[in-house]
Amino acid sequence: MRITDIKLTNYRAFYGEHHICLDKDGKNLMLYGENGSGKSSLFTAMKDFFSASVKKLPELEENIFVPASKKNSVKIELTLKENPSSSKSILFELNALQKEIVSDDKILISDANKIKGFFDYRSLLRTHLGHAESVDLFSLLLGNFAYNSNKEYKLVDQGILYHSVNRFSTREIGREWEVIVGDTFNKMQTARQKDSTKNYLKDKFSPGLKEILQSIESDTNTFLNTFGIGLNVKLDFDKVGYVGRRHLNGAVIQLKIDFFTKHIPKHQNFLNEARLTALAISLYLASIKVNPTKGALKILVLDDLLIGLDMSNRLPLLEILRKHFVDVKPDDRFQIIMTTYDKVWYELVKSYFGAEQWKFVEVYSKFLKEDDFEIPIIKHDNGYLEKAKKYLADKDFKASAVYIRTEFERLVKTICDKQRIPVSYKKNQKEVTSDDFWAAIESQTDLDPELIKEVKVHRGVVMNPFSHYDLEKPEFEKELRDTIGAIEKLKAASGNIKKDRSIDRLEKDIAKLNMDMAAKDKIIEELRNKLKAI
Repeated sequence: MRITDIKLTNYRAFYGEHHICLDKDGKNLMLYGENGSGKSSLFTAMKDFFSASVKKLPELEENIFVPASKKNSVKIELTLKENPSSSKSILFELNALQKEIVSDDKILISDANKIKGFFDYRSLLRTHLGHAESVDLFSLLLGNFAYNSNKEYKLVDQGILYHSVNRFSTREIGREWEVIVGDTFNKMQTARQKDSTKNYLKDKFSPGLKEILQSIESDTNTFLNTFGIGLNVKLDFDKVGYVGRRHLNGAVIQLKIDFFTKHIPKHQNFLNEARLTALAISLYLASIKVNPTKGALKILVLDDLLIGLDMSNRLPLLEILRKHFVDVKPDDRFQIIMTTYDKVWYELVKSYFGAEQWKFVEVYSKFLKEDDFEIPIIKHDNGYLEKAKKYLADKDFKASAVYIRTEFERLVKTICDKQRIPVSYKKNQKEVTSDDFWAAIESQTDLDPELIKEVKVHRGVVMNPFSHYDLEKPEFEKELRDTIGAIEKLKAASGNIKKDRSIDRLEKDIAKLNMDMAAKDKIIEELRNKLKAI
């Protein structure tokens, strides 16, 4: 099940009606927006929508410029489809009057809400800000409690693990914790309830939480290893014990960090912002992985995560998303929605993933009329090749050729990256060109020789930036069409390209030779030391 269309009407920054189409196959979404353009309103809209499947919202924030005659017209609508070939679509609506989703099918949305797949940069800060001595993640993972107006100690904020299932009890561990705290702080608690709470904590709750934390710890370290920043985590939890009425102990999950095998007591004060951000992202993604993901719809919405993440740590994030959330079995696959204010990051994601499974959208602010308020303008980016076709149809051959060449450069870089094909080394990486990537593909893969020949022909005419002096020639239109066709064939074949086995064997032989040489060097060194001792 995938979201195929998002429609916002008079919601926060979105004055009027705005559509984001994710196509019939429900693509992932990468949205770029300038600050103040409305990108964070999309994140909040999605969060409100999924929350409204399990509770009635206190309000649905309406755009402040909506005239009195159109008040209470705010709506969030999502269209879902089971698969691209299905003729049935399901439309869900959240509006200002009902403030909750009213539908027989809303279990689809409520199941997806259990994943807790919504986080932004402010969420990341909770993993290290405000922790004086050590970082305690218990409240973040299990939930926050406070006294209400009736002086009752109640849950006010569900933790990330609220819906995670405790194997020892087969119940949601967050709901269990809510009951345990409620019973412990109940003035009318009986002796029987005390014994029951004490035994439940010892036999079911604590073992179950420890097992869940072990899984999170393992996945967090897997993700951190992808970032390659020298961090290793331990989620230190023993057990929660019942001491007496209104008194539990052991409700602590300490985050302990080793930095290149050296334990860091106060890592939140020691690590730089990039490492803290990578750590927080890894923890959140690992926590989401243990939540119920067996529903038909799995959503991961990430809003501006990269404020503290430098460029060297951005590609590893894409690799984590691809390997663990996108390129997985269909039943485990997530639909990802990301927003950013960083155009370089937006272009990087576009280059890395391409347009086959992703939709790229830009949102800008525009004044409705002179001296009036701003409204978002949504611009769908259909990819370089679609732009090339559009300019070709408009007889702007030079622009078409530029976009063809840009798509070719993006495609060959993506193939080399995904297939881990070695590319010729140059001291200045900016000097590595599409020629180098194409040469690597041509010499190190099993790509069809006929397709190689076809691409080579068109590279000499259309994809050579120095051959555009005669683009106005009538016959060049056909060359452009044929080149687009060749690139489409290359794009279609890219998913099945494999490295030449002889290259793999050669790399193994080189590795073995290096090991043999190292062993011989060691023997020679030992003989030298013996001679010196004589």
